[in-house]
Amino acid sequence: MGGLERGMSFRIVIAEDDPVARRDLREMLAEMGHEVVGEARSGRQALNVVADCRPDIVLLDVVMPELDGLQVAQEIAPDYPVIMVTTHSTGDFVQRAQAAGVLAYLSKPYRQQDLGPAIELVISTFIRQSQLGERIQALSGQLDARKLVERAKGLLMDKDSLSEGEAYRSLQQLSMKQNVSLKQVAEAVIAALS
Repeated sequence: MGGLERGMSFRIVIAEDDPVARRDLREMLAEMGHEVVGEARSGRQALNVVADCRPDIVLLDVVMPELDGLQVAQEIAPDYPVIMVTTHSTGDFVQRAQAAGVLAYLSKPYRQQDLGPAIELVISTFIRQSQLGERIQALSGQLDARKLVERAKGLLMDKDSLSEGEAYRSLQQLSMKQNVSLKQVAEAVIAALS
């Protein structure tokens, strides 16, 4: 995958309890061509705003009332790319942020020259992770189907004294004849012979 196109515009939610910092972020993002679709002053409000707005990116402050940014990140990071905005940069914080699913973080005071690369990084990383998750899910499905076929082959081999190749060809023929997947044939054979 190539880099992101320059000038791409993203829908962003800002969760920051400091109104001045929130305004500064909103203005910087607008100057960069992004749309701030929601703002929150607390962690709980951030969860609601994210659910309502369904943004492309979420900027979260660490220290907020009700729920902190790391708690919010844990809730939303599987579905939304998160950039943590913080004054904390200790090794312990970075580890906790990674564990919460944070993909990038910015240190205060915010600077536009740091915000642009963080947005590119978080979007490209999130896309790669999503694609990897889809690939893992597909491979897992293939492995499950393969296990069913192996089990069905074994049952046919025992029942009809077939070789492994003969049992597999028998499953393939049933699959083609009935116009269903090999997995479906294997499931039917297992159900009938178990």
